[in-house]
Amino acid sequence: MELSIIASGSNGNCYLLQSAGASVLFDAGKSFSETARRMAALGKDIRQVDGIVLSHAHWDHYQGIGPIARRLHIPVYARKEVYAACRRGLGSIDVRHFEDEFIIGGMEITPVETSHDVASCGFVVGRFGIFTDTGCVTYRMREVVRDLDAVLLESNYDETMLMAGPYPVSLKERIASDRGHLSNDDAGDFIRRYGDHLSQVFLAHLSETNNSADKVRETFECFNEDRPYVVCSRYRQTGTFRIKE
Repeated sequence: MELSIIASGSNGNCYLLQSAGASVLFDAGKSFSETARRMAALGKDIRQVDGIVLSHAHWDHYQGIGPIARRLHIPVYARKEVYAACRRGLGSIDVRHFEDEFIIGGMEITPVETSHDVASCGFVVGRFGIFTDTGCVTYRMREVVRDLDAVLLESNYDETMLMAGPYPVSLKERIASDRGHLSNDDAGDFIRRYGDHLSQVFLAHLSETNNSADKVRETFECFNEDRPYVVCSRYRQTGTFRIKE
């Protein structure tokens, strides 16, 4: 299995997973041209994508889905409530609804409940999990991580930067709530408590205002010492990585 991190951050999210003969985008928060350009820089062809999976109805996750799906004539997979919340922004697309495990090509995908201020979920494919946009570590996340070899996990904000930063109090409270985002401390602690067996950790969805790559590294290493990890870039494609099946 190969993971290509196309975009990650509050300015757009997009991850390409290739396995069992299928190429699937998880979210598409950049334009068609930008997504194609970044994929090409990693040696990937956007025309080979078989489908797009949408985690939730926030702009930084679905901005590019409509144009990509229409130009490539590929389906979009989303929960009914997620699609209903952003159908106008998606435009005319071939949408396939899921609730439980579903298959694209030969790729089996299992949704995993997360906790956000809109209906949302993460995903497990084989021994790899994608968990972004969750204000807390859910029971299902703790349950499934024991069987995984690698995770892509949000590490959205530094608590001190958030509280001292320019956001209004109401927004700070929303971000820090159980229906907001995971902090650097939350992410580091989750891996320490439940992911000691993981061979790869990708720390994703960094806030531009309330975080930095250096803060993420400092916090994660405090919790996890020498554990291998990658901090996903907000500004460019991060790279392509082999993931154990």
